[in-house]
Amino acid sequence: MPAFVRRGEIALLALGTVLALILGELLARASGLATAAPSGYPFVDTRSRWSKPTNSRGYRDDEHALAKPAGVRRLVCLGDSFAWGAGMEYDDGFPKRLERALARRRGERWEAINLALPGMNTVEQAAQLREEGLLYSPDVVVLGYVFNDAEDESSIETRRARDWEERRRAKKARREGLLERSALYRLVSARLEATLENRRRIAAYHAMYAPDYAGWKVAQRALEDMSRACQERGIPFVVAIFPLFGNPLDDGYPFAAIHATVAAAAERTGARVVDLLPAYRGLRWELLVVNGPADEHPNEIAHRIAANEILNALEEELPPSGARSSTVP
Repeated sequence: MPAFVRRGEIALLALGTVLALILGELLARASGLATAAPSGYPFVDTRSRWSKPTNSRGYRDDEHALAKPAGVRRLVCLGDSFAWGAGMEYDDGFPKRLERALARRRGERWEAINLALPGMNTVEQAAQLREEGLLYSPDVVVLGYVFNDAEDESSIETRRARDWEERRRAKKARREGLLERSALYRLVSARLEATLENRRRIAAYHAMYAPDYAGWKVAQRALEDMSRACQERGIPFVVAIFPLFGNPLDDGYPFAAIHATVAAAAERTGARVVDLLPAYRGLRWELLVVNGPADEHPNEIAHRIAANEILNALEEELPPSGARSSTVP
């Protein structure tokens, strides 16, 4: 093949590549996808105005006297930022929904006392129940369980989250170069980073529930402690297991085995288990979270679904009483 023909083919190939990149850049800018790429890890901001604590004890709740008023029944809720209701009004969270629904269904006065705080793990929740929660004389205790509740400082997920945050800060502080100005580059690099981070996230959570993982061992002991404390007082103890919403909730959901592991461990303690995953199956996870890929905490829709499932379990655990209504307000 003559050299000039080969040079012409190379030139045409280079031109085609440049034109393809230009077209890709224009499409990326027009679509806006480069500014809405998933992070691969939910960034959580629990400091926003509507998320601040509202009572004197630092909880997102009304004021409650320790002594239970006459004629009132009480539900104590434990959990982390899911039960706390990150990113939404606390009235929309499942604890307040349960309070309203129990009162309407049963024709009784109910108080839901929400002791959830962001970042709490199962060990801390067990201590909180014995030291504070039981002082409210609850008629039932509900634990909102999320998979990071078994985390400790040695977990892969803890280290991954810390690394992710460090990279995020470094990227924010770094001077924007020519590549970062390209919408196509931002789109592709963000998608690749999100894919890798999600794979690491899945692997990290599965490692956290290995039989020999120390955090899971102490979490199981904490579940036993909570269940025993409730059994000693004749109080139903309900463990509601939340899914992680950052993945499709179909047959490809990667954490089903962890749901089964946690459910089996909680059932062995004598707790009533409500695995919430079946209630969300087939739903689009993007419609169930506070802010898409930016914040994967459950929103008011997800909390309403959770409240319905937990309410059905509570009705089976509590003695019959009063008038009934079939809806969760």
